[in-house]
Amino acid sequence: MARTLSPLCMIAALLLGCSQTADLFGQKSKAKAPDSPTLVAPAPMVAPVDPSGVMPAGSTPAQLVDLPEGDSYLTNLQTLIEATNLSAYHKLGQHGQNLTIAILDNGFAGLNHSIGNRLPPDTTLVKPPVDQMQDTTHGLKLAEIVYAMATGKASYAADVPGPRMLLLNTDGFTNLQAAVATVIAEKADIVLYAQVWQYGGNFDGKGFINAEINKATAAGILWINAAGNLGQTTFNASVIDSSSDASQVVLPYAGRYVRFTVARDQTPVTAVLSWNDFQDTKEYITAQDLDLIIEDEAHHVVGSSRLHQTGVAPDPLATPDLLYSAHAREQISTILNVGTYYARIEDHSHNFNAASVLRLSIDGENLRLLDLSGGNTLGIPADNATVLTVGASDVDFSGAQVDSAGKTIKPEAQITSSVVFSDGESHVGTSSASAIVAGALAVYISAYGPLDRSKILDLMSAGTLAGPRSDSSKAYSFKLK
Repeated sequence: MARTLSPLCMIAALLLGCSQTADLFGQKSKAKAPDSPTLVAPAPMVAPVDPSGVMPAGSTPAQLVDLPEGDSYLTNLQTLIEATNLSAYHKLGQHGQNLTIAILDNGFAGLNHSIGNRLPPDTTLVKPPVDQMQDTTHGLKLAEIVYAMATGKASYAADVPGPRMLLLNTDGFTNLQAAVATVIAEKADIVLYAQVWQYGGNFDGKGFINAEINKATAAGILWINAAGNLGQTTFNASVIDSSSDASQVVLPYAGRYVRFTVARDQTPVTAVLSWNDFQDTKEYITAQDLDLIIEDEAHHVVGSSRLHQTGVAPDPLATPDLLYSAHAREQISTILNVGTYYARIEDHSHNFNAASVLRLSIDGENLRLLDLSGGNTLGIPADNATVLTVGASDVDFSGAQVDSAGKTIKPEAQITSSVVFSDGESHVGTSSASAIVAGALAVYISAYGPLDRSKILDLMSAGTLAGPRSDSSKAYSFKLK
């Protein structure tokens, strides 16, 4: 393909949020976390439909779960419990017991060292149809946060009843589909999916990713999704060709660029361009064709993605077109040094209309987008109207969706997200925020009975689950009453 693919980028593109993007939550073996008190938020999942080659050579999922990674416990659990007012419920014996909580994630490295120590002995990791897993403890640490919040214990305590923990590997769309079917069959009460996709939908809660999630919510499952951490690195625009050069799409800087800065040499960066030509099935083939190019300060091309979106399925008897894509997306994964970079977009199909919009989201640690557009910066499926979307109140890069009057539509709830572990790692972002909320809601549900998203929103409006909004442009600050 005419793009630079970095295995580190593919592995590291997980969601917690990224201090503006590179995922270090769960990536201890890949990069040393900053010394405390610096907080690093990992980034949203840049999820190919069925990725391959994302595991280290010779590693299998069975080997990854046996790694001695992530062998640490929460040290600021009491602070999190106080922030959510959980101690009163714990004293009454409410710990999320009799509930099934499913954690859907792309990696659970180190799981075997946690079961019986921080997670209960009956914790189950369901085998997916595609036997691949990313080398990350991201899903493991989120599961531990949820269980610790529910039980009030940073380590497993046999005398404290807690929820049943069901872990599902969602590395790739096929595995995500299977995970949705499993949580329905297992009658899960709560699903935590602290990841987002940067393509696969039309920025309106629809598309083939959201079509799968709708199956779970229609079955009565409370689906909690992280908002994603691309709030400051997402650009939205209409697809309009330049009047002076029809091959170039109009963008804000000099009429043809979106600029971003990289603060550190050798920064893994993933840029994803998508546009609103998805349907509710993955089998839909787009005939709209855009390309993505990144240039340096001297306007030398440092990365490009020129997939062929033809609208026609490939002839199985013909020589394969290695650049063919059925989907409305382009992706560049590369490593960049300090500097300012210029992204531009080319229109090759010239079949867009007044309703056509594009999104460019760029993911990299300490990366800043200089040309912001505002609007919807939620990843998929955080934009789904049937899920409870959670943001992080202690960062400025949490994804969000606001209406024309500036009122926040999503996330519906936000909370302080800082988590600190005994090995010195500390992180902020929407993944940890959503895990904190999932654990707290498990306790509340065990006390008062089942809650769906609409009931939770009613309780928030009444001030039962959150303090009243002081500013209509903000999400509710989550806290049990």
